[in-house]
Amino acid sequence: MFALFSHISNPSLCDLPNFLLKMERVILGFMMVHSITASAFTLDFSPLNPVARAGDRFVLECRATGCAAAVSFSWRSLKDLPLNSKIENNGSVSRQIFDPVQIDLKSTTVACLATCGDKILSKRPSQKTTKVIVYSLEQPEISGTGDMVVGQESVFTCTVPKVFPSNVLTVQWLLNDRVVKEEEFSTSKALSLEEIQSQYAHTPRQEEQGRALTCKATLNLTLDLPKDRRSRETSVVMAMRSTPEPTTTPEPTTTQRNTPARAGWSQPADCTETLGCWTNLTGAAPASPPQPRRPSLAAPPTLGWSGAGCYSSCVFPQTKTA
Repeated sequence: MFALFSHISNPSLCDLPNFLLKMERVILGFMMVHSITASAFTLDFSPLNPVARAGDRFVLECRATGCAAAVSFSWRSLKDLPLNSKIENNGSVSRQIFDPVQIDLKSTTVACLATCGDKILSKRPSQKTTKVIVYSLEQPEISGTGDMVVGQESVFTCTVPKVFPSNVLTVQWLLNDRVVKEEEFSTSKALSLEEIQSQYAHTPRQEEQGRALTCKATLNLTLDLPKDRRSRETSVVMAMRSTPEPTTTPEPTTTQRNTPARAGWSQPADCTETLGCWTNLTGAAPASPPQPRRPSLAAPPTLGWSGAGCYSSCVFPQTKTA
């Protein structure tokens, strides 16, 4: 600024009006430069640490301050990847709308650039960039609880669909609010949405009847992810049978018992002495069988079952009755 005064030093009285005019212009110029420096043109993102759920609608806002003139905005990816979004500008605010959020956004650094008059903010150190953290976590599902028997081991499976990133996922099994198993999946590659399964083997006890078995899935993200979005859990009620179901042959039905059949009765079981047989029996066997006929013992009768499957029968050979 001192160079401006070098050619007007020691002004004469006749040059005084011009000197004062030049001094006024220099002072006004200095004040304008100072005003521009004091009011810096900056950008700010909202939210500060953007976290978006895959498949949801998410809005990233870029706000300019320190510019009295019109502001123009532009957005881009530092890797020149498509952002698959829509941009809405309103004065000193620009919004980038992702609807829906895609997994591809996970590795993209987003830059907001703005122009205030003839100043380009992207050439200044206060340029703003951010990286959107993308996640996905759905409600777990528990299977394997359909046929639990006290004292017999059951294997339960917890399925967590559409997980991202799976390498920060922890699955906990809780029995009556007590952690009985915890499993981490830190070795997962986490390249896309995944279905994660965890199994828990347990032998139910009688005192656990009616208690809650819970599968809880948690994404261990350190940024601004609310607790109610960081975890999902599902519970089932333990319902067990005391003993296994019997596997014996069921009793004949009433229809079977009333079916006419050829049946027999013998005493003793070898049918060699006292033998009683009858035919066309309907209903239950009589308490006292009729007087038996005695076939020739030279050809002993054969024993078998009637067509209805109800009674023992004696089939006599074609021999002469004694």
